[in-house]
Parts: sequence; C-alpha cells; structure tokens
Amino acid sequence: MKKFLSVFISILFLSSLAACGGETNTVKDFAVEDAGTLLESGAFTESLTGIDTEVACTRYGVDSATVTSGAVYGSTGATAEELAVLTFDSAAHAEDAKKAVGYWLEDQIEAMASYLPLEVSKLEKTILEVRGASLLLVVANDYSPVDDFLK
Repeated sequence: MKKFLSVFISILFLSSLAACGGETNTVKDFAVEDAGTLLESGAFTESLTGIDTEVACTRYGVDSATVTSGAVYGSTGATAEELAVLTFDSAAHAEDAKKAVGYWLEDQIEAMASYLPLEVSKLEKTILEVRGASLLLVVANDYSPVDDFLK
C-alpha cells in the first residue's frame, strides 16, 4: 500500500508540473504587414517614403544576408521619423540587428542634435523591439498609436 501511495503521489506531482509548463504566453513575431498598419496609425507627421531593405540594412549596419523579409520607411529629411519591420532567419540574428540599430540610433541622436535638435526627442523615445526572429523600429511623432498596436 505504501508503494502504491508513493507512486500515486509522484504521478500527481509530475502531472501538476506538466500542467504548469503547458501554459506559455506566445507573442507573435512582427510581420511585414504590420508596417502598413503602423503607417496608417497616425503616429507620423509626414508621409514616409519606402526604403529598399538592402539599403536600410547597410544604413543600420545589419547583415542583409540574415534578413528574410522587410518593410522600411523613412522621412524625406525633414524629420527623424522612421519605421522598419525586419524578419531574420533566426532570433539570434534579430538580437544582433537590434544592437546594430541601437548604435545607428546613437549616431542619429548625435547628428540631429546639431541640425534638427527638435527631432532628438523623437529619437530618444524610439521603440526598438525584438519578437522572436523579427525586429520593429519606430521613430514617431506620436507614440500612443504604436503603444496601442504593441498591446
């Protein structure tokens, strides 16, 4: 009887652990289509122009060979506003890209401080987020629509 009770308690314990492990909060990767949603959200003060993904990768210091798809939009030069959704062949490459884009942002802040100082606050509030093997970059005038999108 003791053996049976021990086995039963062990099984009960293991099944309770398995039940806890089954609940995962999965967050979807960003998709290229999300760029269109964000462009229409009202977050930007001007119409952004499409930028070739390869050109954007060079600009950001990202290895374009690791990018599987992307949508990138930027200002014509009057503002610092920018939007990029990039998907990568691995989560590790997305994290590497986040670091590279972070360095690019630091350079942008330094450069804009001298010729477009009012745009620096937009850059300082930049949303730069990785989800799985994807990266989202948003430099906007109004971040509330972007925050709503991220929820």
